[in-house]
Amino acid sequence: MPRFVVNVLIVLVVLLATGAAGARDLYTGEALLEDAPSAELDPLARALEQVLTRLSGVTDASLVERLGLSRADLQLLVLSQQRVRRERLTADGAATVEELRLQVDFDPDAVDALLAEQNLPRLGRARPSILLWLALEDEQGVRLEADAVLEQSIARQARRLGLDVLRPLGDLQDLSEIEPIDIRGGFVEAAEPSAERYGAGMIAMLDLRQAGPDWSGRWFWRLEGRDAGLQTRAGQPEAVVAQGLEAVLGFLVDRFGRVAGSDDGGVLRLVVEGIEDEIQYAEVLRHLGSLGQVDDVQVLAARGRSIDFELSLRRAGLEDALMIGGVLDVVERSRDGSLRVRLKQ
Repeated sequence: MPRFVVNVLIVLVVLLATGAAGARDLYTGEALLEDAPSAELDPLARALEQVLTRLSGVTDASLVERLGLSRADLQLLVLSQQRVRRERLTADGAATVEELRLQVDFDPDAVDALLAEQNLPRLGRARPSILLWLALEDEQGVRLEADAVLEQSIARQARRLGLDVLRPLGDLQDLSEIEPIDIRGGFVEAAEPSAERYGAGMIAMLDLRQAGPDWSGRWFWRLEGRDAGLQTRAGQPEAVVAQGLEAVLGFLVDRFGRVAGSDDGGVLRLVVEGIEDEIQYAEVLRHLGSLGQVDDVQVLAARGRSIDFELSLRRAGLEDALMIGGVLDVVERSRDGSLRVRLKQ
């Protein structure tokens, strides 16, 4: 076995633990604590609703109500909870205010079981990074820049839905590649070079316009060569952002979501090519350990720049996860059932 493999084997446990911590983020919900909270707006239920939305993509109905969960049922799902203070900009962006919120860590296995009982698909933590381009038209004209309040809205909605949304820097290279007309026309192909630059697995565009007292939004996105979109209208820009990102989440659930019990796990031999040093080896280990389909990783053999792993799978769907992970390219499925992939350079 190459010496660099031996050197990094000792960090395997740490890397896998890091991946597990990332998974728990999907199962952490937050809800605003009102000055005088009402029984009808239980913050614990709203925190769980956020988690269920991230996992299932269901946004048009309350899954907490559908599941008929009582306060006692909710408490059984909780691993820990605490009050946290968050700052946000006011609507005019002129000042910041502090919010008191309830942050709740829910039991992943118990939450997954709830979704399984309802035969609802679950989207795991292997999600593509989404590069979001925005063209904004208001009384100041048309531009690619968003103000701080709008950027805050994008970040808040992405966090609520468990989406990794990237925003372009808006530097000279960006401005030389993308113009407002590209976004307003839905020319997603114009953004493909920028997706490679930012390491994004998915491209999204939002044409956001002020229309009298309301705001209109035309969304376009592309994943694996498949295009989709949405037209929406709302009283505030954040609502347009929320509706579009909810549709993107639903699109991902339709493509990559899995219903518990519909897939089998097992053991898979994974051959990873193109590993040249300890850093790349560590990157591969971290990525494999972060995948929801993978329960355990073992090294079987090493030959030059190729390393064979044995993966214990808790369910199928590994190839889908690898396709959106942005780290490994699937090369082929061999006759012996092993999967050959290559590290992206």
